Amino acid sequence: MKYVKALKITTLGENIAYGKCLGQWGLSLLVEIMDAKDRKKKIVFDTGISKKALLHNIKELKVDLSDVDSIVLSHGHLDHTAATVEVAKAAGNVTIYAHPHAFLPRIYEEKNGKRRQIGIPKKEGIDDIEKTGGKILLKERPSEVTAGVWTTGQIERVTTFESALPLSKGEKLIIIRDGNEVDDRILDDQALWMNVKGVGPVVITGCAHAGPVNTLLHVKRTGNFKQIYGLVGGTHLVDRSDEYIEQTVREFKKCGLNLISPCHCTGFKATANLWQAFPHAFIINFSGRVIEAGKQPKMRVF
Repeated sequence: MKYVKALKITTLGENIAYGKCLGQWGLSLLVEIMDAKDRKKKIVFDTGISKKALLHNIKELKVDLSDVDSIVLSHGHLDHTAATVEVAKAAGNVTIYAHPHAFLPRIYEEKNGKRRQIGIPKKEGIDDIEKTGGKILLKERPSEVTAGVWTTGQIERVTTFESALPLSKGEKLIIIRDGNEVDDRILDDQALWMNVKGVGPVVITGCAHAGPVNTLLHVKRTGNFKQIYGLVGGTHLVDRSDEYIEQTVREFKKCGLNLISPCHCTGFKATANLWQAFPHAFIINFSGRVIEAGKQPKMRVF
C-alpha cells in the first residue's frame, strides 16, 4: 500500500469562521501532501455553498490555486459544489473526480409538497467546468487522485443504524436518473483517504451521507487497516437522536481515532459529544483551521 510522507489540511470554507475568514453552510478543504517521492501535490476537496465567501477566504489565507492538481467532489449537493468552476479556472487544466450521480438533478420535497433544487448550482455543471479546460472523471469505484491518495468511490453501507439524512415523515429526497424521479439515497457520497507514513490512515469526509462509520469501515477494508488514525470533515450527525450519536461514538472508538475534527453538518450536540468522547484527539474546526497529520496545533480547542 502506497503512503504519503506528509499531510496538511486547510479549511477554506466551513460553518464556523475565525479571524477574518467568513463562514458558510458548506465545506471546502485544501489538502496538501508530500508523496513517497517527495513530490508536493494539492487537492481541493469540495467547493462550498458560497463562492463569495470561499474566494474571500482563499484570498485571506493567501492560498495559491494555480498549482492545484485536482478537485474532488464528495457528492452533488449545492453546499459542496458552488465554486468548482472558479477553482478549476484558477488551477487550469485540472482533473475533477466525482461519482456518476454527482451532476444529476436533485430535489428536496417538503411535507406539503413544496420543492426546491438541492443539486449542483447553475453555471457549475459539467459543460461549465469543461469550458475552463477541466477534465471530469466520473467513477463509482475508487480513484487514485495522486500517488497514495484515494477516493473511496461508492461506499458500502453495512451498519444497521446509519441513514443518509434524518428526514421527517412526508419529506423526500429525489434524484432524476434517465428522466425518472427516484428516491435519492445519495449513493454518490464519497470520501478521500491516505496513509500517512509514521502516523496512519486519515479519512476526509464531505457530509458522510453513507454514514461516517460506514465510511471508516470502508477505508479499513480497502486499505486492510486495523485502525484509522484520523477523521476530518462532515459527519451529518446534526438533528440525530442521542442514541444515534452515542452509537456513532461507540463505533468511532473501535476505530482507534487519534485525530477527530468534525465540522459542517455535524451539529453542536454531536460535536460536544465527540469532544467529550475524544478529549485528546479532538480538534475544533473552522474556516482557516490548519491541521497537519501527526502534529498538535497550538490552539486545539478554544
